[in-house]
Amino acid sequence: MVRTIIFAVMLVSATATFGADRTTKVRELMEAQGLLAMFAQQMELGAQQGRAQANQMLDQMLSSLSPTPEFAARFRKASDNFIAALSAPWSAQDLVDQWAIAYGVEFTDQELDQLLKYYRSPLGKKDVLVTQTALPKLFAYLAERSKPIAESATRKYIADLDSIAKECNCRK
Repeated sequence: MVRTIIFAVMLVSATATFGADRTTKVRELMEAQGLLAMFAQQMELGAQQGRAQANQMLDQMLSSLSPTPEFAARFRKASDNFIAALSAPWSAQDLVDQWAIAYGVEFTDQELDQLLKYYRSPLGKKDVLVTQTALPKLFAYLAERSKPIAESATRKYIADLDSIAKECNCRK
């Protein structure tokens, strides 16, 4: 019985280490392929666009109002809530984890090592540059997938602003 428990603990420990090693290799591969930087850049761009959209809508709303400082703070809070609602529910690490599952499982450790060697070579680096021209298509897909999130958040944001404006009773 004790041997079985020891064996089970060793097996679980080895499996966890194997998984961490593979995820690390896939992450290194994604870095060599230039994917991590592009994913992070796209996520930041989306966040910037959301902030710009919220600020534009808030400025438009406030141009027709003369709110007290208290209500101005509430409008700003509603804007901050809108920006938070637009945030992608996934992180760059989530993408790495999903890529490790969808992509990494198809390769052995030796194959991952060979891929890393390739992507660090001159030809691999060229491949990365070519891939970067194809990624806008992927980003268009992500934008389309994020669209319902943004639309829902926008509806709630506008309703929140309208509610505050009615309570404020500060139309010009």
